[in-house]
Formats: sequence, C-alpha cells, structure tokens
Amino acid sequence: MARGLFVAGTDTGVGKTLIACGLVRLLRERKIDAVGFKAVVTGQEDGKWADAEALHHASDGSEPLEQLCPIRFRAPLAPVPAAKEEGRKVDLALARAAWQELCSRHSVVITEGIGGLLVPLDEKTLQIDFIAELKLPVILVARAGLGTINHTLLSLRELQRADIPVEGVVLNVTVGDDTANVKRSLPEIHRFTDGVVPIVVPHFSEDNSQEKRASWVAYMLRDGLNFEELLT
Repeated sequence: MARGLFVAGTDTGVGKTLIACGLVRLLRERKIDAVGFKAVVTGQEDGKWADAEALHHASDGSEPLEQLCPIRFRAPLAPVPAAKEEGRKVDLALARAAWQELCSRHSVVITEGIGGLLVPLDEKTLQIDFIAELKLPVILVARAGLGTINHTLLSLRELQRADIPVEGVVLNVTVGDDTANVKRSLPEIHRFTDGVVPIVVPHFSEDNSQEKRASWVAYMLRDGLNFEELLT
C-alpha cells in the first residue's frame, strides 16, 4: 500500500488544490514517485476541470486524468446535488478502486478532498468518513480571512473526534486583504494544534500561473513539514 497524506479543507475555495499540487511537486522533485488524487471533482468551466488538470500536471501526466479524478460532475455544487443535476448518483466504489490502483503503482498518493470535512460524498458517506476509511493523516488547509479561527478549530475537533491524525495546518491567504488577519488568527489557532505550527502561505497575484504558485508552495512546505517522518 502506498504512503500518503489527505489534504482536507475547512471549506471550499481555501486552496486545497494548490497545497496538494505543491506537495506532489515537492515529492517528485525529491525523486519520490508521488501522484495526486481527488475522488470527486465538481465544476466544469469551458470544457476544463481545473482541479483535476492541476493535479494531472503536478503529477507530470504519469496517470490519465480519469484515474486521478475518477468522478466528475459539471455543476459547481456539492457532490450529491451535482450528481442529481445530471440524473446520476455518486458511486464511491469507482473512487475506491482508482485510489487502490494508484497505491499499487506509486510510492505516495496525495489525496485532495472536496469542500469541508462534513460534505456528503454520497448518500451515506461524509468526507471525514472517507478519510478515516483511507487511514491517511491529514494536512488541514484554512483560509486566512475573518472566521478562520472558528472554522479551523471546528475542523480540528472533528478530526480529533474521528481519531484522524493531523500532521499539518496551512493558513492560506486567498485574498490579499486578509494578510493583516494572519497575525491575529495564527496565535489563536496555534494554541489548539497540539504543537503543530501552522504554515502560512501568502497571497499570490493572479498574474502567477497555477504551476508557478504550486512551485512556491512546494518551497514553503519543504521547511514546514517533516516528510521523512510523515512518509515512513
């Protein structure tokens, strides 16, 4: 079974894909055979699946996009309502099979979630249940805006209740105006992370490509996470 991490978020749009791509890129630069994976992707724009294509690119195209992101729905909604828009149901068996195949072929699989921890992936399975099933430690990504203390601590408490280990917390500045909020939120979050020091990812101009931003994130994560310990 491959080693791996699960990149979870406190909400949608917090930068999970950016962090997941940064992790995959960093590991591959270290000559570790890592790939990204996202069980369910929603939201197609101009015929493109942004998150899926970013993970595919970070993984150097080593697997077909359909293998890295096996379940895709066009509407930018949570998985169950997005599936209903197309008259379909979410079949997590497809995701489980794809994930297991990747684990059999690669050394590390970085799995990205969708939305927050309590988003239903199908009619019975919450995302946090899926994380527990995969038995992966979590990197929790939160935005830096107002409210992030509550959202982050709620997510950490749910992970603790589910007995899921948290190996890192990332505070991602998704909007430039939120930069000032970091110095206020960071100490409060740090007090409740059991010694895990949150990593701050600064705001990147939209002029920077996804690839360039992922490269910068990889550089920051290199000093903030102990990969040798996490992936042994």
